Amino acid sequence: MAKDEDILAVATRKNLYDFVRRNPGFHLREVSRALNLSITLADYHLRFLERHELVTSSMDGEYKRFYPRSTPGLADVPAALSEADRQILAYLRQPVPLRVIAFLMEHEEATHKQILEQVPVSPSTLSHHLKKMQAGGVIDRAEGKERGYRILQPKTVARLMATYELATADQIDTFLRVWGEFRV
Repeated sequence: MAKDEDILAVATRKNLYDFVRRNPGFHLREVSRALNLSITLADYHLRFLERHELVTSSMDGEYKRFYPRSTPGLADVPAALSEADRQILAYLRQPVPLRVIAFLMEHEEATHKQILEQVPVSPSTLSHHLKKMQAGGVIDRAEGKERGYRILQPKTVARLMATYELATADQIDTFLRVWGEFRV
């Protein structure tokens, strides 16, 4: 197998690899837009990086999302992110789910109506996203009188949002207040 330095000697490939390391969970079109590459070129190099085990990918419905490997070139070493982390990041990379998750992180629990007041989409669109996030194991229905929604792994979500700068400093302060210390 080629050495990692040789694999990353091509500037485009190196840029893609660095981008995926900094931004795990982006799908092909997002990566190509961010780096101003054609989709075909980005796809070619990402597949090459996958074959050489520098990045890994998983399907999220219709999107193939890319993630870094923990140790370049070693197929038997676990990925840098757990499957649960990948699932959460896939939702955090989407605008509507990100807003829903951020709101739930700040409020522990909220009803459909409360979320709808903060996320400017139609009720049916919000329901669609809530069902997808429920099926993906990111949120769940809370028990109680109003049966709102809640985050299943708030500390993991907070850590990922902070690590990949998906939350503002004010939001992180709120997360700490609501959920306590979240660093693992």
